[in-house]
Amino acid sequence: MITMLAPKDKPLISIDELLSPDLLKTENLPTFSELSINFLAQLSNKIFEVKHITNFPELVALAYWIRKTNISTIIKNFSKEISSSEIITPRGVAFHIAPSNVDSIFLYSWALSLLVGNINIVRISQNVGSQLALLLLFINDLMKEEQWNEIKKRNFIVTYPHDDQINSVLSANCDIRILWGGDETINKIRKFPSKATTKEIPFADKFSYTIIDSSKYLALNDYRKEQLAKQFYNDAYWFDQMACSSPRFVYFTGSKKKNTLASKTFWFLLETELVNREKSDSMGIAMNKLVHLYETASTSNSMQFTTGLSIIKPTVVRIPKIDINKFRDNCGGGFFYECFLESIDNLAELVQSNDQTLSYFGFSKSKLKNFIKKVNGKGVDRVVPIGQALQFDQIWDGYSLLSELTRKIALR
Repeated sequence: MITMLAPKDKPLISIDELLSPDLLKTENLPTFSELSINFLAQLSNKIFEVKHITNFPELVALAYWIRKTNISTIIKNFSKEISSSEIITPRGVAFHIAPSNVDSIFLYSWALSLLVGNINIVRISQNVGSQLALLLLFINDLMKEEQWNEIKKRNFIVTYPHDDQINSVLSANCDIRILWGGDETINKIRKFPSKATTKEIPFADKFSYTIIDSSKYLALNDYRKEQLAKQFYNDAYWFDQMACSSPRFVYFTGSKKKNTLASKTFWFLLETELVNREKSDSMGIAMNKLVHLYETASTSNSMQFTTGLSIIKPTVVRIPKIDINKFRDNCGGGFFYECFLESIDNLAELVQSNDQTLSYFGFSKSKLKNFIKKVNGKGVDRVVPIGQALQFDQIWDGYSLLSELTRKIALR
């Protein structure tokens, strides 16, 4: 059986009830309809109305992203890519598999799919965290209002145990499969046949890191260095460093002397930020970091323990460039590898195909463009300033999602 989380009219249903003939015959909403835009805007308003919403920074980020002004900008920018001889329409039924480690990320792709008019069935983990529970409450509250009936009958958020029959039926009837959750989830779902015309958008396992120009960093005043620590905290510690775009490595570029000083200052200020936020490791995270540290020590003879092991400090291990790519497995929770490079050009040879987000400080756009040209398609999907690693964009993992979620019709 399937547990219906939104809308909650019927708590338990079968796959045949979910994919009823009536649903499969339901017309898609128009692309970028006012109804869809206003629904997301109202969801944004509901989030902002919560008194202590700043305790859920991921929800605050989502609320900003789906507010009407931002959605309008996304639509405007995408519309510029469509010529007068092309028409954009929905694709049909979208089957979303949400990840369990970053439980609210699916809201972004769902919002875009809703905007373009698709019918959406979203399967989320059975372990619903507090912030996702709050989101589901808001969505259900809206769906109780008559004005959103057309949204309600085309959008379903469900959960069910791992079930081959349900996954098989949903795969066979969908026009798009949006697969979050990494390589393992993608490979499991791909074994279920879909229509020959079904579009697939897989979000595979990804890896992200930060690069800092040490000279530019050291030239900052104290206030700006503190702000950078706050921004890096947001990138790394939301979702306990387990989001694909959360930095796992930090590269410092420049002379050894400046890299050493920049590293010392950077990690001290991040530790200060953790103390100010009263952020400390749980027992589970502390044990994972200790085990991971010992595993690193057993693998590398050249590692250098940069910070002391403490539940109120980041755990930082310095690795030489020649060994750095041996350590791509990460326990999260504030465990970082750092590496000293002479310049950003040295990073190009370390890039791998599953690299996603490069967050940076101290580099010009022209320098970054030259770096991307040097990488030449080997990896890296996004290059953003420190503080923007987790900011979702309709271009994600190399996909223009609005293009992927719609059908483009040529009219000559």
